[in-house]
Amino acid sequence: MEALAKEFESLGYVVDRSFAQHGIAVIRGFTIGAGPHAGKTIDVGVAGKDFPFTPPAGIHVRPLIAPNGQRNINNSPLGADWQYWSRQLPNWSNERTAKHIISYINKVLLDA
Repeated sequence: MEALAKEFESLGYVVDRSFAQHGIAVIRGFTIGAGPHAGKTIDVGVAGKDFPFTPPAGIHVRPLIAPNGQRNINNSPLGADWQYWSRQLPNWSNERTAKHIISYINKVLLDA
């Protein structure tokens, strides 16, 4: 998780490590650039326990921005104010970087 957190920081993001026990690096103050939630600022958690070997299977978002139970959006183990969005990250074998994960987060939120 620490390797992923450092890569996010090298891209200019502020990372919260308080969910390290879950293997989650949290980007604080992530601004959604496009889609139905454009302009909103959220926190985004990404599993990175064994980064860069295993791709994240989804993202954790806070605050809640979509109904639970819809489109593979469920409660997150990070707490009641978090949601887990189960989404596949494509092309992981080609690019195993935090930059690729940021593109993935943007795509997930664009399609929200």
